[in-house]
Amino acid sequence: MGIIKRLPVSVRSTMRSGILVFDLTRVVEELVFNSLDAGAKKISVYVAVGTCYVKVSDDGCGISRDGLVLLGERYVTSKVQHLADMDVASGNFGFRGEALSSIADVSVLDVLTKARGRPNGYRKVMKVGIVHDFSISAGIEVFVFGN
Repeated sequence: MGIIKRLPVSVRSTMRSGILVFDLTRVVEELVFNSLDAGAKKISVYVAVGTCYVKVSDDGCGISRDGLVLLGERYVTSKVQHLADMDVASGNFGFRGEALSSIADVSVLDVLTKARGRPNGYRKVMKVGIVHDFSISAGIEVFVFGN
């Protein structure tokens, strides 16, 4: 997976999808799509319907600290930086940088990650926005707590 970056304004307006994440099924779908795009071979999903809690873990490539700082903001993606990238990105499940932002808008999103080959893992709680060092295996764990 590439480096997570903010999309240029010229690309944002062309790509806007109007994605809304409004139920647990859609949240799980988007998180699993992210895992698949990250090259995960093992994905674990836990859902507690009564408490609106979702946990998705994978053994994908993980996210660097710099990428995690941006993660959860609208129009932040690792797959597209220019309109010309759209054809290549269409082979991925997601590429607009909207799903995690939409999930974070309606819930508390807690992400633990460690990029492959990196010594440290990190944690970010989206409503707080601070990235902390955290011990984790390579890959990612995403927790969603409904409001």
